[in-house]
Amino acid sequence: MQMFRRRTIATMAEMKSALGTSVDMTVFRKLKTLDYVTSYSHGGRYYALGESAEFDRRGLWSCRAVRFSKHGTLLDTAAIFVEQAAAGLFAGELAEDLGVEVKDALLKLVRDDRVSRERLAGLYLYCSRDPTRHRQQMASRHATVPEEPFGELPRPTSEPSDEARAAVILFLSSLNEKQRRLFAGLESMRMGRGGDQRISEWTGLAVHTVAKGRHELLSGDLQLGRIRQPGGGRRAVEKKRQGSSRPSSS
Repeated sequence: MQMFRRRTIATMAEMKSALGTSVDMTVFRKLKTLDYVTSYSHGGRYYALGESAEFDRRGLWSCRAVRFSKHGTLLDTAAIFVEQAAAGLFAGELAEDLGVEVKDALLKLVRDDRVSRERLAGLYLYCSRDPTRHRQQMASRHATVPEEPFGELPRPTSEPSDEARAAVILFLSSLNEKQRRLFAGLESMRMGRGGDQRISEWTGLAVHTVAKGRHELLSGDLQLGRIRQPGGGRRAVEKKRQGSSRPSSS
């Protein structure tokens, strides 16, 4: 379809409009003659030509925040990522990799017996169903994650008041980027199941940011003293001055 040359990705409604039809089957008959891919994000509503997809080494591609996988659906992609992970994957890790919420997909994969899970460090670690591969993944994970790094964290027994939420948001505003992420991750762990989503809703932080903070705490990968990635941020004042120094006029 010519519209893919202009737009790269399109919804069913957009394709029907371009073809001048109101029938989905007409569009699917046209798509059958093409090599096409369907998004695993946005409920699978977006389509693209295979020749336009620029998959990375993991088989993922994103176009205008819409995500595609050469592995197909979210379920199939999640299953392959879990299988290939050297140390299995926590839900937050997989969500960070795929850029979408994955808890429902992982639960379905467990129910369908496509992946396994084990409780580790207060969270579920998702692993291969193959016994040998499963043991290898668990051994790798145990080498980096203590069994219970924080012991049994106390969990809140009730929803916080509006005043408490306002106080938390005010406190977060006083922290730097990394401190906010770690604090949010710790509060998510205190809440247990569904904590990432609840903290995200309360604080306005992205779910993936909360999950990343939680994962950093669990793995011990805090990189103390570093707020941004290497090379990030503004140049040091001294370097700026050196770079912009001019010979003085006398």
